[in-house]
Amino acid sequence: MTIAPRISVTKTRDGVDIAYYGIGRGAPLVYLPWGIVSHVAQEWQHREQRHWLKRIASKRRVIRFDHRGTGLSDRRAPFTVQGGVVDIDAVAGAEGLQRFALFGQLHSSVPAMLYASQFPQRVSHLVLWCGFADYGEFLESSPPLQAARAAADKDWDTYTELIAQQATGWTDGTHARKLAAYFREGATGEHYLRCIDHFQKIDITAKLLELTMPVLVLQPREAAFPTLEVGKRLAAAIPGARLVVLEGANLLPFFGHVDAVAALLDQFLVDADTKQRPEGLTEREVEILERLAGGFSNQGIARELSISTRTVERHIGNLYLKIGVHNRAQATAYAIRKGLVSGIDTRSIS
Repeated sequence: MTIAPRISVTKTRDGVDIAYYGIGRGAPLVYLPWGIVSHVAQEWQHREQRHWLKRIASKRRVIRFDHRGTGLSDRRAPFTVQGGVVDIDAVAGAEGLQRFALFGQLHSSVPAMLYASQFPQRVSHLVLWCGFADYGEFLESSPPLQAARAAADKDWDTYTELIAQQATGWTDGTHARKLAAYFREGATGEHYLRCIDHFQKIDITAKLLELTMPVLVLQPREAAFPTLEVGKRLAAAIPGARLVVLEGANLLPFFGHVDAVAALLDQFLVDADTKQRPEGLTEREVEILERLAGGFSNQGIARELSISTRTVERHIGNLYLKIGVHNRAQATAYAIRKGLVSGIDTRSIS
């Protein structure tokens, strides 16, 4: 039996215990659950999920967690979209992350987008796998999903079998049965039904215009849900988003063409990072420029990034030379032109 990574627990600001782990080294990627059911220990016992997680962690640090109400996190706490935002914030804080990429999938794409809209200065890149912004549109677009949803009201086991078959594209009964068992380990039917009742009211379409970081939308062409049209509309509503349509019906990034999808992810993070760091700026220089443009003093930047004021001054001098400016006002104007500052977090300004 494969041993799972060491699992830690952090507490959210509203007092909920969230289970998480981190693997790999490098730039951080906070990887949200597939949908609203997950189990950070059980997933490591599944060869396909394990292979996928190891692959994407080969070039970066991947942080995985169970949302409230599911897996090893507090099962008593009901999931809400805003609660999901709080969960992301707690895990990022526990890992000491100042800026990170965020990967949301299906239902978890909603708290991912909401977090990115509320904390744009913290999210360097946003990846959405089978994402949607309007649950009503998502459900109405897919008769197979509606049929499975009806089964959930009657029998949780039957629902998990149906949803697992749809998720794997009806191509592999063995994988589907393992996935259904994973769903049942991750949450109860009551949890799922509460989540769906909550999602009935969710439409964050208006928030999409606030996503100013690079966004990659990944959508299987033949997916039962969300449909390709939903994926296209989502990408079109996000400024500058890149849509990649993948062949096949598989709803899971860890089944099928793992290496091809991981390569897409690798390339997007490299390309987007290059665009976000013009003029040869380092990642640290971008972090400092963002905060400088947001109104932070040198002392405030030093506290925010846990570095010395002298180090901040040195970085500012270097970035001034690189971007050809002479003062904070000019640097701020440059940051705005380049889209490097999209919001001000006044909590730390001083």
